[in-house]
Amino acid sequence: MLGFICIVILLKSWSQIAQSQHTEQQQLLTRPHSDPFEGQIRLNFSSSAPHLFSSTHGLLRQGYNTFFSSGHAVVPCQIPAFTPLFHGWLNEEPPQSPEWLAFTPDMAYAIMGSTRNSFLSTYQTTRSIKCLYFDGASAALGERGTMDTQMLLVYGNTTGLPSKHFKGKLLWDEYDRAQRLCEWIHEKGAGSLGYGIEGIVRMNTGFEIIWCNFSSPSLQLVSRVNVSVPLLEYNRTSAFSQNQEFFHSPSPTVAFKSSTDFPVPEWKNDWEHEPFIASQEWDWLSSASRSYSIEDLASHRELGIRLLDGDFINFYSPEYLNFASTTAKQERQQFNLTLDGVWKGVQNRQERKGALEKLMRRRSKHRVGDLSQLDVTRFHQSLTRIVSKLSHSVNDASPSDNLNSNVPWSYLCDRIVDNYSKRLMQFQQHLDVDNEAWTSSSTKARKSFILIRERSHTFLMPFLEYPIDPHKHFAQAWRIKEQAHERCKYMYLPRPVYTASHENPSFDVHHPFRQAIEEVMDTICSVLISIGYSIEKEWIQTFNNDMPKDDGWKQRLQANVLSWQEKIEELTAWLGWAPHWIGCDRLCSWDEECKVAPPAYNEQT
Repeated sequence: MLGFICIVILLKSWSQIAQSQHTEQQQLLTRPHSDPFEGQIRLNFSSSAPHLFSSTHGLLRQGYNTFFSSGHAVVPCQIPAFTPLFHGWLNEEPPQSPEWLAFTPDMAYAIMGSTRNSFLSTYQTTRSIKCLYFDGASAALGERGTMDTQMLLVYGNTTGLPSKHFKGKLLWDEYDRAQRLCEWIHEKGAGSLGYGIEGIVRMNTGFEIIWCNFSSPSLQLVSRVNVSVPLLEYNRTSAFSQNQEFFHSPSPTVAFKSSTDFPVPEWKNDWEHEPFIASQEWDWLSSASRSYSIEDLASHRELGIRLLDGDFINFYSPEYLNFASTTAKQERQQFNLTLDGVWKGVQNRQERKGALEKLMRRRSKHRVGDLSQLDVTRFHQSLTRIVSKLSHSVNDASPSDNLNSNVPWSYLCDRIVDNYSKRLMQFQQHLDVDNEAWTSSSTKARKSFILIRERSHTFLMPFLEYPIDPHKHFAQAWRIKEQAHERCKYMYLPRPVYTASHENPSFDVHHPFRQAIEEVMDTICSVLISIGYSIEKEWIQTFNNDMPKDDGWKQRLQANVLSWQEKIEELTAWLGWAPHWIGCDRLCSWDEECKVAPPAYNEQT
């Protein structure tokens, strides 16, 4: 169960497919009637299309990547010139390479502050920097698959090397992983001092970058400040343990090698002597959640990073066949799906609500560790091809040999989510079958139905042309519906722009990201048009003139409203935009914040 509350001091923890993807993705909808918009629309929950879409929309969003912490994408990125970056450490010496830089001072201080020798270094990029971004909570240590993609890249598996280290295993593994990631980039000729990829962007509670080489002219030191503070003069146990050792980064070789150890506070017993050790964690969490929307926990993108998403890795792409088939097989039993991915349903409304909520969040269970060896090989080959394009100077022209590099896939997904996410939930709230208006007076029923019709018309307005005689032709106007569907389906899709020779389009119309967007829009439009035309028929039949004198309309109306409500519920579950549809149940006070429990907390549950 995902926890989200208005937080004063503590955060509560939370705990909590795609089948047979071929190069040509399968059709999502099965319509049993001759009119393609009549009757039940059966959604294929085993399709990878909604996951590829949602994953692309969620890139660089704190809330999304906390919700779906097992990452599924690797994306080239760029950090603007003059971006401030921060590093906390236990002495005033320059960091060894590689090392981590935070995008906020709060994060750097929370990790290495509150010791007797804490220093905060502020750096600034001197030019636009290219980077490689691993999505999900890719900097969160633990066993939930958050680092699977990185492990597959540098080790070829999700377990890494057998550890011979002591209690600092996780930290030492991090240094080894960071070093190998930077070495992989260097070996591929994709980056070095002052050009190409110079860092790896990841997320935990906030975003960070693994900076590969601090000798690079792309980064300059602005200041280094001793941020240690006087201890509280309380009559308590000693604030330090002089024998406590701190784990240092290994030297730039594969073999682990320790350096001088520094004393740090014994946090479990003596942390109360440090005056800001509690508030520094709050400030860190607060800085990570500043991008959250006031209305939902999906959050905006990290401001200091720009996606270069014309060509990137996403394991929901149809080329990773084993990943799709494995997740689909697992979910057929877990979520009560047929072989075709259709949800079988449940017995009552209360069970239905819980089952659909699990379906909406099904992507949170997907782990990249389910890739086959063939998929892993394809991943290595594809990423090598992509990073080779980033090896040029950042001042070079951006267009590459890939014609799709100019298509902003994440932006197109953002526009669709922005248009539909909130309005779908509003529509679902209006479609309340338990509303007493449907069984009370005709006046109340008409008033409630007008609200439903208005919400439906908002969706259909850009596409719908009413028949000349709605009373006569609306029920049979399937061709008008089909035309509206085509306009709706392709509204956000990039259209081919042909070259002067009129031979080749400017991008591949069969690109997997374009196909995913097309299938998502096809599903949204099919459901909304089906409901919308049914609402118009009900309006003409019942509410447009004098109400029928008998009560026969009430039973029919209740059945229709229930049908419309269930279609929207299943659509939102299929889309899986869960972070947009959760939030705190009240407006937080100024000394409170509404946030998703971060990955570090979630790992404990």
